[in-house]
Amino acid sequence: MLSISERIGKIKTVGIRLRPNSPRLRDYVLNLKLFLDALDVETLIGEECAAMIGLSGVDDYALYSRSDFLVSIGGDGTLIALARNSFKYEKPILGVNMGTLGFLADVQANEIESAIDRILKHDYEIDKRMIIQINAEIGGKKQVMHAVNDLVVRHQKMRMIHIDLVIDGTLANTYYGDALIVATPTGATGYNLSAGGPIVFPRAKNFIFTPICPHSLNQRSLVLPTSFDVELRIREKEGVMIIDGQDMTPISQLDRLAISMSDSFVKMIRRPERNFFNAIRAKLNWGELNS
Repeated sequence: MLSISERIGKIKTVGIRLRPNSPRLRDYVLNLKLFLDALDVETLIGEECAAMIGLSGVDDYALYSRSDFLVSIGGDGTLIALARNSFKYEKPILGVNMGTLGFLADVQANEIESAIDRILKHDYEIDKRMIIQINAEIGGKKQVMHAVNDLVVRHQKMRMIHIDLVIDGTLANTYYGDALIVATPTGATGYNLSAGGPIVFPRAKNFIFTPICPHSLNQRSLVLPTSFDVELRIREKEGVMIIDGQDMTPISQLDRLAISMSDSFVKMIRRPERNFFNAIRAKLNWGELNS
C-alpha cells in the first residue's frame, strides 16, 4: 500500500501559506480563520503572507514547528514552495487550489471547511512523496539542495548545452539540446509532461530524465529507480540549475551534481476518495472522444 495510515493527532494549530502577490485572498483567509476559531483551533500565517493581507504573522520556524498541519492556498507553485521549505518539520500539507490546473492541491476553494471537518474526524490519508536531494560541488564548495518537483539544467544564455548523465559510475548518455529535466513522480505532471515526458504515479520512487528540444531525435525520456547513483555534469562554462522553477544556481563544467532520493518525504493530505487516475482523466481529458 503506497498510502500510509499515519494520523496527525489532536489538532490545536493550523499554519497557512498564501500565494505571493495575492492580497485579494484576505477575505478568504479571514473567513477561514473565523471557521477555525469556532473550532478552537489557532491559526498561524507566515509573516510575509500576513503582511500582504494586513494581518499579523509569524516567522517560518514558528509556522512550521508549532502547526499540527499546514494549508497551502494558491496554485501548485505555492504548494511546492511550502513543501520544500517545511518538509524537514514533517508536517502534513493540505493544498487548496486557487490556480487553474492544480494537479497537486487536494481541495478546491469552496471545499476547505468540509475538508478541515474531515481532517478533524480523521477521515483522510497522508501520502508520502519523494524528494530529490542534490549533493552538489559548485565552485569547489559542497552544497545540499532539495527539489520537490524537478531540477532543470540549461545554459545561462539559452544556448545549446551538453549534459552528461552518469549512472553508477558509468557514462549512460550525453544530452545535447536546450536543457534536461530531472523530475520526481510528483513533478511528472509539471514541466516534464509539457516537455513530452511520461506520467508516473505520484507515490512511486523514480527519477525521470526528460530532454528539452534535443539535437538528436532519438533522445527520449528515461525513468530510473532511485536505487541508482546518479551524477550530472555539463561541458560548458555557463550553465544554470533551476530547482522547482524557483531557485537558480550557476554551474560550470567543473561542478558535479550528485542526485539521490532524500531520506525525508513530503507529506500530502488526501481525501480517501481522491483518485489520481480520476484527476488525470478530468484534467487531461483522457477518454474523451472527438465528435
